[in-house]
Amino acid sequence: QAWLKLQGTISFGSSLLLENMPIRVGFLIGKDTDLVEDAKYVGDASFLNDMPDKYRVDPKSKEYLKDCEEGTKGFAHADVAIPWYIQKHHEDIEVDMIFPEDISKKRLQSNVCNFVIGYDVINTMFESSSRQSAVTKAFKQCGNIMPSWKVQDFIYMKSKYMKACLKSGIPMAPTIFAIKDKRSPAKLLKEIKARGWKTFVMKQSMMAFSLGFCKLKVEDCEKDPSILKKYFKEYASCPEYVVQECIEGFSRNWETRVFWFNGEFLYAIANKAAVSTEDGQEVIITGDDIPAEFLDNAKRIGKAALEVLPQLTTPSGAPIPMTLIRTDIGCSDSQVYDKDTNWDPSKRTFFLNEIEYGGTTYFIRHLKEDFVPKWAELYAKKAREISALEEKDAEEPPSKRARTGAAMKRPAAAKASAAGDDFNTPRLLALPLPDVQHWQSCLLRLFQDMLRGRLVHVMESEADGLAFEIRDCSTAAEADGSSLGHKVK
Repeated sequence: QAWLKLQGTISFGSSLLLENMPIRVGFLIGKDTDLVEDAKYVGDASFLNDMPDKYRVDPKSKEYLKDCEEGTKGFAHADVAIPWYIQKHHEDIEVDMIFPEDISKKRLQSNVCNFVIGYDVINTMFESSSRQSAVTKAFKQCGNIMPSWKVQDFIYMKSKYMKACLKSGIPMAPTIFAIKDKRSPAKLLKEIKARGWKTFVMKQSMMAFSLGFCKLKVEDCEKDPSILKKYFKEYASCPEYVVQECIEGFSRNWETRVFWFNGEFLYAIANKAAVSTEDGQEVIITGDDIPAEFLDNAKRIGKAALEVLPQLTTPSGAPIPMTLIRTDIGCSDSQVYDKDTNWDPSKRTFFLNEIEYGGTTYFIRHLKEDFVPKWAELYAKKAREISALEEKDAEEPPSKRARTGAAMKRPAAAKASAAGDDFNTPRLLALPLPDVQHWQSCLLRLFQDMLRGRLVHVMESEADGLAFEIRDCSTAAEADGSSLGHKVK
């Protein structure tokens, strides 16, 4: 066979020299309530001028323009503006913006990592059970979703982080968790009365946009049992209700939402509910407009809440600082009737209301400074950090790798192939290339898979080149019989 060497030496073994290979990073998009192309945005939005219209959203239908009639006007939201800025200003990163309908284990594993910045499992709750199952499975099995499924699940199921916060002494509104298959209207009302509450609110885990939220009086529920029965029937599938004593001061005081990345404070916004304002409109303030007492206490409580979250790790198990977390802090300034709570009604008491992560609202258009470049820089640095750690893990002998999870298993075919091959010996790889650039691109992608912990195995030699098999060597993949990934010739 006639062999042509690749343009530029590609050597591999104990180290891989892939200086010109961009880091491929996925961003899960799907927002329609977080505009950047908006008159309120203080930054220069011209970087979006050449972004394909398919990523813009029609404000009326809330659909991407790719799914709308030709000529429909749309606008960019934070989830596409940030990765597009990265694409234009960070040459070492190749951005893969993933529409909700394109989420799959295969697509996610084609990237070094994937940041949830828009669409997530919560969105599937408004679609179908099959859709929810498919996305959940992809998130659990891909191994490179950010934040990890462990972190996501800890936040989705509110009782997990709320109980951890209570155990750590973080103040929260008096709470009862009504778990599916262990709850009933009569049982819940009995618990509420035993705690001494007069008014309460009901929220849900695995839910968003305040759906399932309601405020009820104990007296009304006693007089008319159908009130709770109707709620239980309507939301029977919800895994858990989060039932809290109504904090009357919550709606008339600022709720301060604090944004963190790598465990460090970025910015905060504070909002006051429409029911508490003179004109009946929600009010949002940012920066130095937030009263110092509210911001200082929000940062104090939020910082403590970060400590209860699971450790974020790379796909190979190396610990890394947390990606975006938002902590929402409320304020009480009135009587709380819970028998186990002793908040002074004459003073303000600040408490943790909720924790959210990467798919939350960024409020970029409400800020006094342009945070798109900052978010882009943070995500780009995080991608580089993950890529570097994955490369380091791939270079280290298995016996020296520090993993937090179970060791990855190698398929039998891979063991047989490696038995007579010393992979610590650098070598030059040459291929028959009618199209050098095409093959170079294919090989770089194959080597990128190697760096992510997936085995690239030379299966056979043919007249027109080599056939490579990419195997997912994760324990989860072997368990479900999906160790065979895809084959490239």
